[in-house]
Amino acid sequence: MANKQLPLAQWLPYKEDRNSSHGGRSFYFFDLDDNILFMDTKIILFHKETQEEIEISSAELAQNIKSIGKEGRFADYYLDLNDATGSYRNFRDKIQPPWIFGKKRRQSIEFDLERAIEKPEWEWHGPSWNHFFYAVLNGRPVSIITARGHRPVTIKKTLDILYEKGFLLKRPNILTIYPVSNPHLRKKLGDPDLKRPIALLKKEALHRSVETAFKRYGYNPHHRFGVSDDDPHNIEEITATLVEIKRKYPQNAFFVIDSSGGKIQKTEIFEDHLIQSEKIELVDALNYRLFDF
Repeated sequence: MANKQLPLAQWLPYKEDRNSSHGGRSFYFFDLDDNILFMDTKIILFHKETQEEIEISSAELAQNIKSIGKEGRFADYYLDLNDATGSYRNFRDKIQPPWIFGKKRRQSIEFDLERAIEKPEWEWHGPSWNHFFYAVLNGRPVSIITARGHRPVTIKKTLDILYEKGFLLKRPNILTIYPVSNPHLRKKLGDPDLKRPIALLKKEALHRSVETAFKRYGYNPHHRFGVSDDDPHNIEEITATLVEIKRKYPQNAFFVIDSSGGKIQKTEIFEDHLIQSEKIELVDALNYRLFDF
């Protein structure tokens, strides 16, 4: 069960972008699963001999990814990477025939979210929910960079459910959406053979999201960027990528929000060093200064 977070809307004032007096915007980039939201989307493992299918959670996958097919409880199972029928099929859009209308045309992620929000909020709020809520409340440009393979419009429709059901007070001000396992998007990210690792695709998506921010809002040395993720390996990759971007745009500020292990840590990125906050419990992370870039 997730740690309970108090609802920001009960106490949080509206805040202008940190450098708004200089025309600067604050951009918030988020991983989705287990970071903003906990959804019960299942990964399918296949038995090596019988092809029997078993379902595991994304948390179980993260804990066992190196041992699947080799040792431990999943030694006799494997991951099938076929988009339509394989292990991650619930993280992809299904092709719908044209005669299907209305709610029946919805994708699995939309149903997963609707099931999640029937639970108490602290069970489906991810560790970066408060950061996301704060960004949306204040109209910050938001990017979603996720390993899922849905179409970007499906992710947007899913986030809109949070507004329609009253869990967000505004619709997110979307800058970019990169579900990097989407085959069409992979090709746009420079992966025509669909073979590049997810980490490299996320890296390219991060670069492109920063460039999109400058194209849409104009280059301004007072723009600030924060990237939130819950996976320690991803945090390492994001940090290295932001160092590269910082060297290209040394006057802009860049931050990483590490939400792994049920705690929050904010790191400011410099070209040759990092400045890290203390890693604090979620219940102590309500001070908006922690996630106000």
